[in-house]
Amino acid sequence: MKNNIAIKFIEDLIKSDPVRSSSIFENMDFKQAIRLFKKLSTENQAKCIKHFNPKFAAKILSRLSTDSSKEIISKLDRYKLVSIIRNSSDSEIKDIINFLDQDVKSSIYYLFDYPRNSAARIMYPDFISLKEGLKVKDAVNKLKVLSKLGEIKSYLYVVDDENNLCGVLNTRDLIISGDDLKIEEIMIKKIIKVSPYTHKNELIKIFSSKNFISLPVVDSSGKILGIVEAKDVVETAREETIEDMQLLLGSNPDEKIDSPFSFKFKHRLRWLIINLLTVFLSASVVAIFEKTIEQISIIAALIPVIIGQGAVAGTQTLSVIIRGIVMGEIEFKNVKKILISESFLGLANGFATGFLSGLVIFLWKSDLTLASIGFAALTFNTLIAAVCGAIVPIFMKKINFDPAHSSVVILTTITDIAGLFILLFLAKIFII
Repeated sequence: MKNNIAIKFIEDLIKSDPVRSSSIFENMDFKQAIRLFKKLSTENQAKCIKHFNPKFAAKILSRLSTDSSKEIISKLDRYKLVSIIRNSSDSEIKDIINFLDQDVKSSIYYLFDYPRNSAARIMYPDFISLKEGLKVKDAVNKLKVLSKLGEIKSYLYVVDDENNLCGVLNTRDLIISGDDLKIEEIMIKKIIKVSPYTHKNELIKIFSSKNFISLPVVDSSGKILGIVEAKDVVETAREETIEDMQLLLGSNPDEKIDSPFSFKFKHRLRWLIINLLTVFLSASVVAIFEKTIEQISIIAALIPVIIGQGAVAGTQTLSVIIRGIVMGEIEFKNVKKILISESFLGLANGFATGFLSGLVIFLWKSDLTLASIGFAALTFNTLIAAVCGAIVPIFMKKINFDPAHSSVVILTTITDIAGLFILLFLAKIFII
């Protein structure tokens, strides 16, 4: 009885405020959300799906029965449908496509023949196009009719009889222009457009440098296929940043707070074991110089300083280089310049921090030789960290591997081994 009353309350809330209701579902524990969602009427399920974040909507639809999913999908507009499909896995895309009417299916299916990271996967096939030669007054009348069917965007696209893009028209310019002017007289003729194959990183670069709301996507023959909106590119960039952050630290990008325990355990354990092996590599360096450490116990106190500074310095470079790769700022032709720049920066930072460390060691132990060893070890390890922080992601990109994919694990292994070897080797030569 209580459950029925609760469901009735939620159903009434959805009818009166579907946006707020959708937000409540998105902030619930997912298992609880899907259990509650399944008890709603199909009509109210569709209302919520329309306001869900596309990724959350895709996740919800994947947990519903075939009949429920099919009925909900039939109530969605193409704009929302494309958003949901774009955030679905390949297997989910096939399922959703099979639920569509033939007309809708044929109008959007081709989008998913393009590469996953291309502009075609982010674009929407719905846009308003106006034929060349149309007068302003006729174009405005057409917009009035179209406004009853949906939202009018800020930009309209002028095409010829073969649907080739000729210009872009600002809706505001259209409304304030004289009735008898032809639309090609007021349209923007210098068009910035992108290919359906344009990589999402290039789109991020374009939108970050230009104050555009949207960009037309045009095929090789000049026909307009759809539009890419700034908000979707920003969302793509945000997701990419989150994914890269997780990959950098060795966790799976698909892991969420409510992911199953077994999923989290399996993916985290794999990288923890890899990291454990790399730690043993560092430990093996310490074992080689075990007698040196026994004779000069103060060296043991310097070990965390050397490896800690190396890890930080390398990660600083790594984050900048990965950003440069994502933004398209790094190309093969400027790699040499980047490596030289990072090397000098690493050497300068190493010299500065090495000098401070050496000074602290001298004031602490009054031993110039020990202070010099600390200075040299920190300087050279910071230099190595900076160079490797640049080389590792660039090399991974060169071999078509995600540059963010656990680069930190690789980098810290190199800096730990190098830093320990330099410190202990110098100690063995100059003190013992």
